[in-house]
Order: sequence, then C-alpha cells, then structure tokens
Amino acid sequence: MNPCIQKIAILLLAQVLVLCPGCSREEGEQPQKTTVEFEPDGQRKGPAPPTLPSKTAVGEITMTVLEDKRCKDRSCMTAPVIGKLQATIKGLKVNRCDWSTPECKQTFEREGLKYLPAYLFDPAVKDHPDFPKLARYLGPTPKGKLVALRFPAEFDPQAEICDNEKDDTGNGLVDCQDPGCKKKVICRKEIPGRLELFAMSQCPYGTKALDSMGEVLDAFNRKIDFRIHYIAHEQKGGFKSLHGQPEVDENIRELCAIKHYPKKYKYMEYIWCRNKNIKDKNWRACTGKNGIREEVIYKCSTGEEGKKLLREDIKMAQELGVTASPTWLANNRFEFHAIPPETIKQNFCKHNQLKGCEKKLSSKSTAPHGVCK
Repeated sequence: MNPCIQKIAILLLAQVLVLCPGCSREEGEQPQKTTVEFEPDGQRKGPAPPTLPSKTAVGEITMTVLEDKRCKDRSCMTAPVIGKLQATIKGLKVNRCDWSTPECKQTFEREGLKYLPAYLFDPAVKDHPDFPKLARYLGPTPKGKLVALRFPAEFDPQAEICDNEKDDTGNGLVDCQDPGCKKKVICRKEIPGRLELFAMSQCPYGTKALDSMGEVLDAFNRKIDFRIHYIAHEQKGGFKSLHGQPEVDENIRELCAIKHYPKKYKYMEYIWCRNKNIKDKNWRACTGKNGIREEVIYKCSTGEEGKKLLREDIKMAQELGVTASPTWLANNRFEFHAIPPETIKQNFCKHNQLKGCEKKLSSKSTAPHGVCK
C-alpha cells in the first residue's frame, strides 16, 4: 500500500475506533494525533467456529475476523478492535477464524489478502442501520468478494515466524536463520543489561514511562545500560513529530542533555523536571540548580549539533519499525510495552539476573496503558 494512503487510512480509522486521552491537538497544529489503548495482558479469546459471513436481516450483521494466534505483536490483538466495532455497530456478531484452520487459509487466498488480522463483512453490511458510521472505513478486498475494514495489518502468516523454533516456510531454515528474519528485532544480537526506551517527548504515555525510570534506575543503583531514543522523521527543512514542532524542539533539547550530562544519568533530572509540565515553553526553568547549564542546552539545541543528534538518533526507531511511544527494548532484542516501574523491571529481569531484580517497585501508574502512534 502507498505509505501516504496507508497513513490516511490509519488516521481515519483512529477517529472512529479510538479515544485519545492526553493527546489533544496543539493550538495551530494540523496533523491528527493518534493514541491507541490496548489490553495490558494481551490475552485473546479462543476462535469461534470458522463460519464465513452471510447476508443477515436488517439490524444484524456478522463479521469474520481472520487472525493468527502465532502473532504476539500488539497489532495482532484483535479484541480491542472487535470491542470498539461492537460498540459502534448495534447487534454485530463476530466469528473468529484462526490461520491454523483450512477455512481461514481458503478465505485469505480467495480474497487476495496479504496480511493479518483482517476484519471482513458481507456486502450486505450496507443494509445495516449503522452502516453510515462505518462506510468510509470499509472497502472491497483485493479480489472484491467481501468488504474489509481498512486496517493497517502488518503480519504475514505465510512468512517465517522468527522465534517459534519451527521452519514455517519449508526452506530448511529455522527462525533467525531464515532471510526473512534478518531485520527483525528478535534476531538482533543480545546485549545483556541494556534497557532502551523509544518515546515521543510530549506523549503522555511516554512521559509517564520516563518518570517510572526513577524507581527502576534506583533499584539497580543506576548501574544498568539505559538509553533513550526518539520517534520522529526527517523531512525537507527539518523534522516531523506526532505532536508538532514543540515536540521536535523538546526531543532535541533532551538529546542535548543526554549528550552533555550522561554521568549517573544526570540528564534525567532535566527530563523529569520537564515532564511535570511538558507543554510549558519555559524549558529554562529546568536548568540551573540541578547542575544542567542553560547555555549548554541552548547552544546545542539551536545549532547544528542538536539537529545532528536527532538525525542520528531517530534512525534506530526507523530501522526497527518502532512507531509507538513508549516502546521498550531489553537486551537489544526483546520488545515490550509498559508504564508502571514494576512492569518495566519484570520485563527487563526476564532476560537479566541482576541485583535489584528482587526488589518490589510500584505497580500502578497515573497513566492508563497505551501508546501514542
């Protein structure tokens, strides 16, 4: 799909399916922001008997969801989307069909699909009283038999699954040995003790994740390898970030603090201070007494040094395909999403046996589980 068309589809879909707490539009800012909330446990219900959608009486409609239980990525969690659709379309019935069944594969091939999950309706959906609410978010499948929700699916069920110890493609190559897995996060070289956070400086979920690092760093006596990366894109004449130019500017200032005050994570004092009121234009109030010099941040952030720092930093998120804030990476290869300190620690300690893992941290956060994307 053309990237521009895909982006428009995502933004349109977000308007009808998703609420966006904490991500209100900046005054004078044009781009639409999207915040996605998801179930923390990521649990899914077992698939119902795979019955294809059929014409129904007015007032009823059946949707078939093609999914793959092998996919553990957040984008494959169909329950939140199903819930939103059921809240929008009165009387919506759902049949869930897993890739492991012949019916799912047959429908996938017949409709000319390439990725999962897929949310499919019979063309009779146009007769449903609530159809106008959903009309512009629906379109024909590539082969045009059924009507599909325009959803940015990314999982290829016919490709190698890179971490299940099986040869899914039949080429004799398992997991990371398969060429299709070379650029996957799970196939990166493991670096023990490293914890990385991908964030947007003005994303409410990202700021809370950064705030949680106070407890996490203290639990390990600040001896872990913690790094921050920002999510943005370079464009002609500058950079583009979800929350506009103010976020770009703050990304740069925080990167300047990271470069010039790295010892014992001194730069976090600037970031934590800013997070108390991240939209406040007076960033200088977070310098001075904490040992962060205003002139150092100003010179770096307004010159070529700051632009270069952001230009180089955002390459990692782009290379890994990370678009959601906050996204964590443990040991350079294990991706997860979390906000409370205890959840962050637990995910990090799954792959690291370090002094500090035994400590109990706060398990609650003032922000709901979610991402800015």
